[in-house]
Amino acid sequence: MPLPNPRITTPPRTGRGFTIIELISVILIVGILSAVAIPAMSSLRSTRASAAAKLILRDVSYARERAITTGCRSWVVFGIGTNSYSILGEPIGAPGRANAVTMKDPATGNSFTQSLNASEFAGVSLVSAVFDSGAEVGFDWTGKPLNSTAAPLAAQGVVTLTGGKSVTVQPGTGFTAAP
Repeated sequence: MPLPNPRITTPPRTGRGFTIIELISVILIVGILSAVAIPAMSSLRSTRASAAAKLILRDVSYARERAITTGCRSWVVFGIGTNSYSILGEPIGAPGRANAVTMKDPATGNSFTQSLNASEFAGVSLVSAVFDSGAEVGFDWTGKPLNSTAAPLAAQGVVTLTGGKSVTVQPGTGFTAAP
């Protein structure tokens, strides 16, 4: 029987530990994944703010188009404290801002109220909504913007969201943009 070579002996493996190579490999992989995931997660809030700005732009434009189409004033009322806004319409037989009621979303049939800082807009809040001296904008039958007293909007109206995103409404024309 041949004698074992003392230079080629290996320690017995118990199967309970990891080699240093395995540990370094795992740490390296976790580091690479973290380096990729952290910037992606931080850009998620910016993406949500952009999506919220586009939604506000669409809804304000819808209120303007509805006023032109029906000949009845429409209003977009922003609630900064509640991080929400609603689209109101004045009834045909009872005009006036005081008589305006929340409209139904034609796509869903639900009340036209949108809440931010929840679900797909988590982390996005209304910072301000300034339309002359109020937090609401209306549109007359020609599409011209009105302030909360139903007078023509004197200065550019701005809705600002977290992340520096904003939506503007131009006086006179009612042109709406999200720069």
